[in-house]
Amino acid sequence: MSEVNAVKIPVYNRSDPTLWFVMCESTFALATPKPITESLTKYNYIVAHLPPDTASLVRDVLMHPDATDPYAQIKNELINRSGESFQQEIRKLLSGEELGSRKPSELLRNMKRRAESLNVDDKLMTELFLQRLLSSVQTILAAVSDLTLDKAADIADRIFEVSPSPIETFSISKEQSLESKLFREIKKLNQRIDRLSISRGRSPYRRNKNSRERSISNKRDFSICWFHRRFGKKCRDEKCIKPCTWQGNEASKE
Repeated sequence: MSEVNAVKIPVYNRSDPTLWFVMCESTFALATPKPITESLTKYNYIVAHLPPDTASLVRDVLMHPDATDPYAQIKNELINRSGESFQQEIRKLLSGEELGSRKPSELLRNMKRRAESLNVDDKLMTELFLQRLLSSVQTILAAVSDLTLDKAADIADRIFEVSPSPIETFSISKEQSLESKLFREIKKLNQRIDRLSISRGRSPYRRNKNSRERSISNKRDFSICWFHRRFGKKCRDEKCIKPCTWQGNEASKE
């Protein structure tokens, strides 16, 4: 039995792994002197041509390949996981794109330019584009039937022409948000003050203190001048401030 000559596997296509597997299978079919059909052989070719970062996505599969059909397993897992990873990469790439003061069509052109090398399909690009529009515009576009990416940008431009500037809308919204937050903080502060006042009013220490103050106040006789209250019998007569009911005054006069 003659051996199958080595086949040349195409470079891995990060943006479209499904297409890459189609190309690989065509290569397997053209192998000489006969097509490569054995699952394990195709699996080994695929693994040998995976970039390191892509191989990391299916590390568990590589460590424990399926004993029955390893090629089908790695094909399915690689397509599924690469698709998720690819979408995350696109979202990360375009995450910095915001509408700002630009027209929606200008935003879309810039997004397309940045994602040009990634071969992003229209469905995903439409989703990412709509996410960067005002919620009111998104609501209007959601009601449009047969919405395409370019059609969405065109309608958004028309809405943009008759609506307030997004920057202005954002500023007003931000200002209202800060004002609401300030009112909430003031309300919380007032509630804390009220609770503190109630707590202090119920304090046994404060009640006892108030009782002592009232007791001391009741014991004071304001009909006696300050000098006699302070010095008593030692107070000199010339220091006494009239009227004063200090009994010692009467005794001294007698």
